[in-house]
Amino acid sequence: MSPLVELRFPGGLVGWWAAVRGVEGGRAGPRRALIGAAVVFLVGCSLVGVGAFVFARSAGTSPHAGAAASSATAEASPAATPMPTDDILARARAIVAPAARPARLLIPAIGVDSQVEPVALDAQGRMAAPSVLANVGWYRAGPAPGDAGNALIDGHLDWTTGPAVFWRLGNLRNGDGLAVLRADGTQVKFVVDSTSVVPFDASEDGLFTATGPPSLSLITCAGAWDRQRSTYLQRLLVHASLAPGNPISTPGATGS
Repeated sequence: MSPLVELRFPGGLVGWWAAVRGVEGGRAGPRRALIGAAVVFLVGCSLVGVGAFVFARSAGTSPHAGAAASSATAEASPAATPMPTDDILARARAIVAPAARPARLLIPAIGVDSQVEPVALDAQGRMAAPSVLANVGWYRAGPAPGDAGNALIDGHLDWTTGPAVFWRLGNLRNGDGLAVLRADGTQVKFVVDSTSVVPFDASEDGLFTATGPPSLSLITCAGAWDRQRSTYLQRLLVHASLAPGNPISTPGATGS
C-alpha cells in the first residue's frame, strides 16, 4: 500500500547508489562554479564599460590633447584591477541561489492540498514514503521544485483505512495545473505533460537528475497488490513542466 519507489538503475543497487550520490554531492560544486563565472562576467562587463567610456573621450579630443593624455598615461602607474564588490557578489549569488524547500502541494483538479514532508531513502535503498497518509514526500537529496532538474514527490495511494493523498492521481490529464508553495512564500506553477505506468522495479534513472529544465514528477502505486511481496506491482508517474509565462510568484502580491 506504500508508494515506495523501487525504480532500479542499470548496474543494480550500486548503479542506483552512484546515481543518488551524484545528486546528493554534485550540487555544491557546480553552484560554486556558477557563482565564480557570474562574478567574472559581471566584473568583465564593468571593465568593458570603462574601456568604452575612455575610448569615447579620447575620440573627441584634439591631436595635441591626445598626445598630452598619452604622455600623462605613460607617466602614471598602471591602474589596479578592480576587485568584486559586495554588491556584485550578492547579485552573482542571487543568479544561482537554490530554490526554497517545498511546503505545500496544490493540485486543484484532484482536490489535493497537502503538506510536503522531506524524505530520504529507506533501508532498502528506495525513496521513502511520507510518514503521514495525508502528506506527500519530497526527495530532499534531489532538486527542489523550480531548481534545475527533476524534483520528485511521492504519496500513498491508499491504506487499510481507505484512500490516501494520491488516490486520484491517475485522473490527471495533460494540461492540468499544479503548484508548489515554498518555505520562502513563493509559489512555482507546473503543467502536466505526460503520464505513464511502469513496473515497480523498472529502471527509471532519468527521474533522478539535477540538470536540465526544472520539472516535477509525482509518484504513487498502481496495478495489482502482491500479497507475497507486500507491494503494488506498478508505479504511476505523472510528469509536469514549468508553466508558461511567469511560473514563479508570491501569492497575494500585485499581479500574481
